Amino acid sequence: MKRELPILRAARRVHLCSVIAAVMALAAGALGAQEEVAAPGVDGAVVGEEPVLELEEIELSIQQAVEMGLARNFDVRIARLEGKIREREEVIQAAVFDPFFTLGANHSKNRRPTVSFLDIGELEKGQEAAVVRVNPFETTGYSTGFRLRTLLGSTYTLTVNESGFDRPLAARGRLFGFNPVEEASIRFTATQPLLKGAWYPYNNSGIRVAENNRKLALEDLESAISDLIFNIEAVYWQLVFSSRNYEARQNSLKVAIENVEKARKEEAAGTQPKIYVTTIEGQLARRKVEMNDALLQLENSRDSLLDLLQYKGESLRRVWEEGGKGGSFEGIRVIPLSEPTEQSILPERGPSLTAAFERRADYRRFTVLLDSQKALVDMRRNERLPQLDLTATWAQFGLDDSFNDAFSSLGTGDFYGWTIGLQLAMPLSNRGLQSSYDSARDRYQQLQWQRLQAENLIIMEVDQSIRRLKSMARKQVYLDDLVRLKATELAAERTRLAGGLSIPFTVNTIENDLLDLQAQALQVKTSLEGARAVYDRATGGLLARYGVRMER
Repeated sequence: MKRELPILRAARRVHLCSVIAAVMALAAGALGAQEEVAAPGVDGAVVGEEPVLELEEIELSIQQAVEMGLARNFDVRIARLEGKIREREEVIQAAVFDPFFTLGANHSKNRRPTVSFLDIGELEKGQEAAVVRVNPFETTGYSTGFRLRTLLGSTYTLTVNESGFDRPLAARGRLFGFNPVEEASIRFTATQPLLKGAWYPYNNSGIRVAENNRKLALEDLESAISDLIFNIEAVYWQLVFSSRNYEARQNSLKVAIENVEKARKEEAAGTQPKIYVTTIEGQLARRKVEMNDALLQLENSRDSLLDLLQYKGESLRRVWEEGGKGGSFEGIRVIPLSEPTEQSILPERGPSLTAAFERRADYRRFTVLLDSQKALVDMRRNERLPQLDLTATWAQFGLDDSFNDAFSSLGTGDFYGWTIGLQLAMPLSNRGLQSSYDSARDRYQQLQWQRLQAENLIIMEVDQSIRRLKSMARKQVYLDDLVRLKATELAAERTRLAGGLSIPFTVNTIENDLLDLQAQALQVKTSLEGARAVYDRATGGLLARYGVRMER
């Protein structure tokens, strides 16, 4: 099934003719019916076993791999969700200062026993004063109000009350001028802390920390994206090398099988001794081992990449429980489309360090952490102070025999009251608050040292990445020269062998050395791409390289 990316959901099935099956056929004719060549196939099968003919092919460039990883990877999704959580926490902290509305109502009816003249009024003729009597009365009350806390620490409360009293016996005894009685009041109270809990810096510290936590979540998201891109690059270029190396080992195995076939024919014709055939067969056995190792490396690289991209969805366990057989990514061939660039970059140290300190999220987060901790230090310092509050209250009252009239009399301003005062509270022991302050201050010092440590580490990483780029560029040139010289040496030695001036062992040794050098030359090209990724990560440039922009 080949999927054209970035639209990886349109699929088609193709039947592949196994290359190794052809290799087996060649070997079978040369080595006889009793000897079977066991060579691993591209799908993990071994020649001699039933090969898997249907494979899913994915053509994937490095840009497409990054796009897929950003859309699916767990670490990035977790970091994005953490940002939303932090935004809600910021709202929660700001909501502390939202106005608060209250509303209440109550009604009570009582038939309490009493012998008090104040409850039942004057006695009627014939009534005995010592008799316990019923004092019926009803009370109805309504209240509403607003409460507001400000960033200065002050609290304001506005309350409106209305209460009605109905005491018929007391009214009959002329203890009250009228009955029922309706009483209305409006009360405004203001409280301002002067020491502990006072003023804007202390009361805004919770919002400030929550806002910084939201910024930290963005920095962590950027770090998660950067780490993901770096890991995808590392695995992708390893897959590129593994694919090319596997193809090279396939070709060398095929040549080794052909050489065994040729050597056996020459032995049968009497032109070559038995030791010659044994040497050639040893070379074939070596190629089988190399082929097996190359296949293992290829499949592991494929699994690592597809796991980063979460190609099979969120749960590999679910795939297994639903009847998946073999490995999680068995039967999938990833065809890397991107090729290592031949151009080498040699960045300068000064601009690289400047870019690193400006762009790296893991360094910028220290500024946010220090600001949050500074707010906590100031907060803990304030909490050591005594509680000293200034309180003021203003109230107006109204009284009449009806609801409307009571509120009308309230508006005249004839009946009022006010209160002003100070309240002081302080603990007899301050050791807990002092310890909290000391811990916050020490944590601030820790963060300062950690930032210095991070600066040193960044400089080391940038220096080493630049040094690695230069070393890889030189190594690439050296290996290209070595491959060219070793190929020339092999050609000359084969000519000597054909003329009877050399032996197969010498040719095989040079051939093995050439194959190792070719693998190293291929490896250094993909390693150079990895070195570029290390440099971009050290300088904070991976996101810009792939056009990823962070919304702040």
